[in-house]
Amino acid sequence: MWKPILPALFVLMLAGQAAAADTYKLEPTHSSATFFYPHFGMSHPSGKIIGATGTRVLDTDQPANSTITATLPISALTTGLPDFDKDLKGPDYFDADKFPTATFTSTKVEVTGENTANVTGDLTVHGVTQSVVLSVTFNKKAFNPALFKTGVGFSA
Repeated sequence: MWKPILPALFVLMLAGQAAAADTYKLEPTHSSATFFYPHFGMSHPSGKIIGATGTRVLDTDQPANSTITATLPISALTTGLPDFDKDLKGPDYFDADKFPTATFTSTKVEVTGENTANVTGDLTVHGVTQSVVLSVTFNKKAFNPALFKTGVGFSA
């Protein structure tokens, strides 16, 4: 019963802060996956999984060598509808007790423009791994005065 959720469009807002020269940790308070699901064909409400963790290695000289790993806590899934959230986290859909996380691990980065790339990777949800391609946009690299660190932001 969870498979109808898989076709949902995931939008990853992966904000991070520098941990080393080109390695950035995902910042859980600013990293999430937003998904859209069909509501009887009448609308496409959204939900969000907040608190992504992981690591991004950004190679600005050879962008194709860049990588990302991300883990999303299914327990943090929210649609704004508590009863529906409970159903989605239950055994008929994501079964968060058995499968507490969803993961993405990149396998290939193909630069498509000045600030864009297609990132292929393995997405694992509910114990099932499938190859997906994310269309990624580099948003910005800047110093974060609140954290006293340089961060980079992407949308996928």
